[in-house]
Amino acid sequence: MSIEQLPYITSAYTELVKRYESYVFSLCYRYLSVRELAEDAAQDVFLKIFHALPKFEFRAEFKTWLYRITINHCNSLLHKLRRDKERFSQLENFDDVADDQNNETAQCVAKEDDNVCVHEVINALQKSDRDLILLRFNNDLALKDISEIIDKKLSATKMNFYRALDKFKQLYQKLCL
Repeated sequence: MSIEQLPYITSAYTELVKRYESYVFSLCYRYLSVRELAEDAAQDVFLKIFHALPKFEFRAEFKTWLYRITINHCNSLLHKLRRDKERFSQLENFDDVADDQNNETAQCVAKEDDNVCVHEVINALQKSDRDLILLRFNNDLALKDISEIIDKKLSATKMNFYRALDKFKQLYQKLCL
């Protein structure tokens, strides 16, 4: 890259961020549930996308590719956070009683607030089921589009989606009613 190309590259990056900023942030926030983490993750995603743009093959829609990169990054970040939390708890073995009290408090609040309960149910699902439900209802994607994103046949996607929906209903009835 030469110094003469810098203004064009900067303006391309700025345009990319302007166009997809809210989309990427909302995806990150849905997965991470903490605003600061979601903001940092969104910035990381844009850097990854910008560096990976030359590899984009136009076989799928750009937004599908963007979604996949965002979700993969969030899942990696969640995995890292869980691993770090496990390491820390092994080192310290701290606040077991406080954690139990926090869990009881969270359960009480969830029963009072239906949105919180729905969020807990979604987080309790397996990753594949959670992804299907979030793609369908939060991103308002058709099952056909979802099948492209997860790289499965439409019939398999439909079957998996309806099974995930059944699991969601069962968990919701168990935890929230």
